[in-house]
Parts: sequence; structure tokens; C-alpha cells
Amino acid sequence: MITLYTIPGSAATVPRIALDEAGADYLMIELKRDETGRNVEPEGYDLLNPMGTVPTLVDDDLVVTEAAACCLYIAEKYPDAALMPTTGSHDWATTLRWLTLLTNTAQATFLRWYYPEQYTSDASGLEPVQSAAVTKLAHVAEVLSEQIADGPFLLGGDFTVADAFLAMLTGWGEDLAASERWSVKPALASHYNAVAARPAAGAVLTAEGFPGNFTSTQTP
Repeated sequence: MITLYTIPGSAATVPRIALDEAGADYLMIELKRDETGRNVEPEGYDLLNPMGTVPTLVDDDLVVTEAAACCLYIAEKYPDAALMPTTGSHDWATTLRWLTLLTNTAQATFLRWYYPEQYTSDASGLEPVQSAAVTKLAHVAEVLSEQIADGPFLLGGDFTVADAFLAMLTGWGEDLAASERWSVKPALASHYNAVAARPAAGAVLTAEGFPGNFTSTQTP
């Protein structure tokens, strides 16, 4: 059986969506941290994942870390769920493109906004780090909006793990100032709603503390 280590609202939301969309049988274990951010439960977690982050997916003796890698593994393990297009196809390459942007660029930029102290040794430099992150996130949101267009998903009518990833990040965006939230963009709000309307994905988003939906006519 697969075991997924997670923290509510974290990047582990995405492989959890993938597992539920695939109808997989799995065990979910919540990682506990102390007030300093040190992992304390389950014992030995940092040996399993030396980065100390979530998600970590364990399938028998296989250990997979990083949300995008977990999702790609789940998609391959449960091909009938159609969480990725056919390997080698145009749509497969396009999905990899957007999934990579979402994890390498968008998620990384969100982390700079959430944890600016990890990206500068200058105590007075936290605000500039966050400000630069907000500017970058606005550009990424614009690019993603153009890709989605009438959507509702990144590939048009076909849902993939990249859509689960994007929905999670749109949810994260609610922590930004009102005018900077991704949900103020109609295409991203509509995309989120399309993901949330899926029974499995929507149930996970709600359970992880994300909004049930957004109105596509939100304004800053």
C-alpha cells in the first residue's frame, strides 16, 4: 500500500488529489513539527526524506519526494485514471512544460514569499524578497491565464495532474494581498472552480483547507 506523508494545505495536497482521482488505496500520515519548525513525528522522518519537507510517498521499498515527481509516479502507476496524456504525445510534452513551470517557478516563488528569511541573510531585506516574489507571481499568473484561455483546464477539456498543482497554488494565492491574489484573474478562478467541481479533487481541496470555489467575476 502507498503511504503519503503530508501537512494540511502543503504541496502534498497535489499527490493526495492524484491518489483520490485514481481511486487508489493509501495511508496518509500527517507530519508534526515543533515550534521551531523541526520535524518531530513520525520519528525518523528526516531519514526518509533528508530535505525534511512534504510530500513523501512510499510504495513498498520505493521512496518518492517532491510533489511533481509524486504526481508523475501516481499517473504512471494508475494509467486508467488518465492523469497524464499518452507518453511522448504533444499533450504529454505540454503538460510536462506547465507542471515544471508550476513547481520550479511558481511554487518556488511562493516559498520566497512565505519564507523570505530563507532567501537572504539581511534582516532588513525580507520585504524586498517578498516584493520581488509578488512581481514574479503576477507575471506567472498572467502567463497561465493566457494558456488556459477558455479552458477550463491547461489542456482545454482534459484534466491532468498539472491542473491539480495549479489549483493548489491558486489556493495559496489567497494569502497574498487582495489585489495580488491569483483568484482575481477570471481564467484562474474558473480553472480552480473546474478542478474543485470534480468530486475527488474538490473533496481534497476542502479537506486541506482550500476554498470551495471562486466567482469568476472577482475584481481586485
